[in-house]
Amino acid sequence: MNQHWIKKPSFSIFIGFIFLLFFNPLLWAANSSSFFQFSTINALLEGVYDGELTIQELLQKGQIGLGTFDALDGEMVIIKGRCFRINNQGNAEEVTADETTPFAAIAQDPSTNSHYLFLIDSLEKLESELDQIIENPNLIHIIHIEADFQTLKARSVHRQTKPYPPLTQVTPYQAVFEFTDISGDLVVFWCPQFFEGLNVPGYHFHFIDKDLKHGGHLLDCSFLLGTVHISPCYDLFVQLPHNQEYARTNLAGKRIDEIQQVEK
Repeated sequence: MNQHWIKKPSFSIFIGFIFLLFFNPLLWAANSSSFFQFSTINALLEGVYDGELTIQELLQKGQIGLGTFDALDGEMVIIKGRCFRINNQGNAEEVTADETTPFAAIAQDPSTNSHYLFLIDSLEKLESELDQIIENPNLIHIIHIEADFQTLKARSVHRQTKPYPPLTQVTPYQAVFEFTDISGDLVVFWCPQFFEGLNVPGYHFHFIDKDLKHGGHLLDCSFLLGTVHISPCYDLFVQLPHNQEYARTNLAGKRIDEIQQVEK
């Protein structure tokens, strides 16, 4: 009878495996998400509203996101790979693949790192609690919050016509909606402070209800219990517009006060 011997792995191979498992940065980043963005927040502040990237192209980059549409026509919410427009009545409608965006960001939906939030009575309280969850303030974070909201205030902007006004002249005329006892999802991106000019530093919240019928850019909210899914981003991809409006626009300078005005 022939005997087949299996050579035991050497100790050095074993140590090499342990090294790869615990020190390989790719494995450490397994729970991270890639972040794709089209255009910049400073371009949007300056009124560069012509859509260029199609929704079909955008949805190839992830499953969760936010932004706006051609001519600033409503608030964008991307959830589970589907893209919705929140119009100036606060109503949600799924958009077609050939519609375009002048500014949007998208990532993979965080499915791990779940946390719970309790007794949130304001947007400021929500941001404060999320601050305790974010471990690395030098990374973008993708956040998905599910909750039964006691109260929720959101907004959407009206479609603009040329010549486009800057965003700070649009938001004073925004439509504001107030909801009570509504279940839904918050799509949240958190960007480090050094992203000023590129994206919104800090938190950016968009909301859509569970029935996919209502939503908007979040202004305030309250809830008793919420579930938070969060992932950091180690990979950032930015695609810039090719149009002449973007090429002629002066994007220099600090705009943090303008960003706070249009976001809050």
